[in-house]
Amino acid sequence: MTKGDSRRDRALLDAIQFENDGRAFFLEAAAKTSDFFGKIIFTSLADEERDHIERIHAIHRSLRDHGTWPSHENGVEQGGRNIFEHARDRLDQTIRDRINDLQAVKLAMDFEHKGIVFYSELASKATDPREKAFYQRLATEEKRHLQILEDTWSALTAYSSSILG
Repeated sequence: MTKGDSRRDRALLDAIQFENDGRAFFLEAAAKTSDFFGKIIFTSLADEERDHIERIHAIHRSLRDHGTWPSHENGVEQGGRNIFEHARDRLDQTIRDRINDLQAVKLAMDFEHKGIVFYSELASKATDPREKAFYQRLATEEKRHLQILEDTWSALTAYSSSILG
């Protein structure tokens, strides 16, 4: 194993740990929140973190078994239904503001920001174009997660402002 291979292997293992930590956080937040919309947001983000974990594991296996980055990432699909569209389909009660929900959203925003920095740094250090593109794609997905959370923050704070007068 070369020094580059060792660095790449460590980076992938760190990425898996980062995604596992994020998934655990979002699942815990979903379990603790009393807000229906918050449960959907956190559960959807946990599912996306699981998808990241599976993709990183697939790349790690390909590198370990074949010594190359896969020519394409199996199961990787960009786009799809926005979780807000999904939430609208299932929303059957009024959003209630809870201070712990706002705190959870704030912590999640901080976590996603760390993910953006983490994957951007890995992309900047990558030497293989596919590796660089993969980390850039993960950074972009973390930015999308952050935007979802920022939108959630805005909705929850606007709602709490409206009921508080």
